[in-house]
Amino acid sequence: MHYPQGKDFTDLATLQLAYDRLLHQTQHQAAFLGTASHELRSPINQIISLHQLILEDLCENPAEEREFIAQANQAIQTVLKNLDLLITLSKLDIGTLQPQPQPTLLEPLLTRVQRLIEMQCINRHCRFSLGPVAASLTVQTDAAWLEQILVMLIEAALVQGSPQISLTVADAAAASAVVIHLGANPGEAQTPAVAALSPEFRYQLAARLVPHLGGTLEFLGAAENPKSLLCLKLPSPTN
Repeated sequence: MHYPQGKDFTDLATLQLAYDRLLHQTQHQAAFLGTASHELRSPINQIISLHQLILEDLCENPAEEREFIAQANQAIQTVLKNLDLLITLSKLDIGTLQPQPQPTLLEPLLTRVQRLIEMQCINRHCRFSLGPVAASLTVQTDAAWLEQILVMLIEAALVQGSPQISLTVADAAAASAVVIHLGANPGEAQTPAVAALSPEFRYQLAARLVPHLGGTLEFLGAAENPKSLLCLKLPSPTN
C-alpha cells in the first residue's frame, strides 16, 4: 500500500520524536537562561543599592563609604565573572571554542584542585578529603577545563555549608572510563556579604560543560538532596 505524501507514519513518528527532543532542549535552555539572568541581576541590584546609600549620604563615616565602594567593586567582579562564563559556554555550544583533550595524569590534576580550594575549605571550616589515586591513572580530557569544573562543583558544596567534602576515584576499565565521585554532607548555608554564584548555577554550568569534555555528570544523592553525591565519568585514553 502506498501512502499519500506526508502520510508515512514511520516518518511522522520520527518527526514527533525529533520535535519532542527539540522542545525539551528549548525548555532546558529557557530554564538555564532564566537562572543566568537571575545570577546577573542579583549582584547588579547589590551594586545599585550600595551606590544609592553613598549618593544619598547615608554612610556614617568615610570608612563605611569606602567599605560600600569595596563591596560594589566585588559585586562588579562577580558580574564580569558570570558574563565571562556565559560567553565561554556559548562559544563552546556553537563550536568557536574547542577543548583540547589529551591523555592527562589524574593524580597531579586532583592535587592541584585540592590546593586551589584548600584555603576556602579552611575559611568555611570544611574538611576536604582526597581518596587515593593510582599514579598511572590517566583520563582523556582538557586539564584546565576539568580543573575548573571540579573547583566549581566543590565551591557549590562549600556555599551550601557542607562541613565535609570527599573526592574519590575509581577506574572503570571495562567501560573505558574513569569515575570521580564527589560527596558532600548537607550543612547550614551562609549568606555571603557580596553576591556570588549560587550553588544551583554552578551545578548547571558544570553539567553543561562536562559533555564538551566527552564526559557525563550525574546526581546520585538521596531524593531530598540529590547533589550530595555527584558522579563525573570521563573517558580513558584510546590506545
